[in-house]
Amino acid sequence: MQYKELPGTGVKVSKVAIGTWQFGHESAWGELSSLDEYQRIVDYAIEKGVNLIDTAKAYGKAEEVLGEVLQGKRDKIVLATKLSTQKYDYDTARSEVEGSLERLRTDYIDLYQIHWPKMNIPGTWHKADMEKKDYEDIFTSMMRLKEEGLIRFAGVSNFRLHHLREFSEEALDFLVTNQVPYSLLWRFYDVEGVSDFCMRKNIGFLAYSPLAQGLLTGRFAGEDVKENVRRANLLFNEPLYSRALKVVDVVKEVAEEVGATPAQVALKWAMERDIVVSVLCGVRKLKHMEDNVGAVDVPLTEEHMERLERASMEFHEGLPHGIELWTGDNRREVLEQLGIEP
Repeated sequence: MQYKELPGTGVKVSKVAIGTWQFGHESAWGELSSLDEYQRIVDYAIEKGVNLIDTAKAYGKAEEVLGEVLQGKRDKIVLATKLSTQKYDYDTARSEVEGSLERLRTDYIDLYQIHWPKMNIPGTWHKADMEKKDYEDIFTSMMRLKEEGLIRFAGVSNFRLHHLREFSEEALDFLVTNQVPYSLLWRFYDVEGVSDFCMRKNIGFLAYSPLAQGLLTGRFAGEDVKENVRRANLLFNEPLYSRALKVVDVVKEVAEEVGATPAQVALKWAMERDIVVSVLCGVRKLKHMEDNVGAVDVPLTEEHMERLERASMEFHEGLPHGIELWTGDNRREVLEQLGIEP
């Protein structure tokens, strides 16, 4: 396994991490795996040197599942979870942390993150809803939780450039990560300047959905998807779907050349980005975890990286800024509002 530092902390985390949305959210992902299977996944990951696991209250029963499978293994893991409400005051944050600690069966959280900034229309971002007090509350609440020993470090998630710029310098110095959707098929946190800003402020990316919810594995070829969360994803809706599959074709070509799976190539590309500390891989089966761990050793050359980069940025040309991956049931309306013919 390979490791990178959580910026400014001295703590090394594995470049491959476990994301646990699929551990507990049946309404999003359909039938979940058994507790025994999740135990095998976590045990195998730890054996292979994976030491970062990310979860959230919003992931259904995921925190409870982790609380069960991490018994006797807590000291081997850098455990991350999230404040999943859009109220950021200390009393709310303290209550939320206490709930997570109980479900996770631990007495501290290594990395506590603000799950979402306040937002308006599903599928798009606007500046209107976050107020100055929200940013002050985030900083104050996180500082107090750290002083009380309930959390070690603080981060945010899904925060765009206009959100980050509203934090004080003192607050930015306190934050260590921004967890964002980041893959060959979703580069808005690059093209809109978030990655440059975070590099300057020593804030690292935790890249979630690095396989674009499975699209970059190459197992989709134009067929309908079953899971609710994929149907709500813009990438699985035309006209973006057909365009995305052209990027997948390039990933497949590179995978064949280097003797890897498409998923491993896509993960390796993400973990080699300077801004990325770790890639968060959602898994339901042990074989997926085995594939993810193998991505670390994929021998991508500079030419491979450049070819993947070209395909990625060609996909993004012409896409309107300010969109988000998920639109829920109003995806057709969002596409039309953005000038994309559904």
